[in-house]
Amino acid sequence: MNQNALLAIAGSVGLVAGAGGTWLATPTSPVEARAITKTELTAAISADPSLCPVPQVPVVEVPTEDEAIAAFRKAQAASPLVWDRNNMPEISLSLGQCDKSSNGPGVSCLATIKLSPQAQPLDRVVGFAKSASGEWVATLN
Repeated sequence: MNQNALLAIAGSVGLVAGAGGTWLATPTSPVEARAITKTELTAAISADPSLCPVPQVPVVEVPTEDEAIAAFRKAQAASPLVWDRNNMPEISLSLGQCDKSSNGPGVSCLATIKLSPQAQPLDRVVGFAKSASGEWVATLN
C-alpha cells in the first residue's frame, strides 16, 4: 500500500479512537438548568439582605454660602483680569447644585453671581476645594 494511504488510515483510526474514548469517559448525567422564580429570589434576598446591597451615595462636602462668597471674592481679587483692585465690586453669590468635580479635587457648583446689587445675575460653574489649612478656595471656570 501507498505510504500516504497508510498515514490517512492511521490518522482516521486515531481520530475515531480518541473521539470514542472521550465519549465513553465523559459522564452522561443530565445537567438541568432552570431560571429561579420571582418568589424564590424574593425569599432568598429576604433571608439574606447582603445578597442585594444598597449602593451608598457618596457624601460631597460643599461650602456654606458665606464660605463660598469669601472664597469667590478672594479668587476674584487675585484674578489678573481685575483692573482696579482698590474698587472691588460688592459680589453676592448663591449656590445651586453641587457635585464632585471631574477636573480635580473638590466640588463644582452652579452658582448665581451678582457683581453688584443692581447687576443682572449670572449663572456660572465655580469650583471649590479645601486647602491644606481647611479654608475653601474657589476656581473660576
